[in-house]
Amino acid sequence: MEKEENNKRIKPNETREFVIGILLLGLGLFMIAMRVRVHSGWYGLGFRFGNFSLPSGTVVIPLIIGVVWYFMNSKSIMPKIIITLGSLFIVASIIMSVSITYTSATLFEYILTMLLSATGLGLILKTAFTDKKE
Repeated sequence: MEKEENNKRIKPNETREFVIGILLLGLGLFMIAMRVRVHSGWYGLGFRFGNFSLPSGTVVIPLIIGVVWYFMNSKSIMPKIIITLGSLFIVASIIMSVSITYTSATLFEYILTMLLSATGLGLILKTAFTDKKE
């Protein structure tokens, strides 16, 4: 009987662990994000897809074709598909033009950010996957 009461007192509060995990993960990811630099631009190279090079302004041509076709025949499904694909192509080309670099950090900062992120993620996963039957 006394052992059961001991187990109840020692049992950790899962909500508290989850919140602490969220805070640690958030702090670790924030510290990582403060060291990341994002650069964007074509730099005169254009859009490259494998060995195929496309000037950056030509990514809007499918969208223009789709819009013109839609105004000529609005009942057809094909211009809607072309407009959707053209829009996705533009978004993909913008995302592909982004360059992300990690700036220099001290070893202490690097280890601290990784440990905070890993500890926070571990606490979140622990509370998410524990057996709730007990």
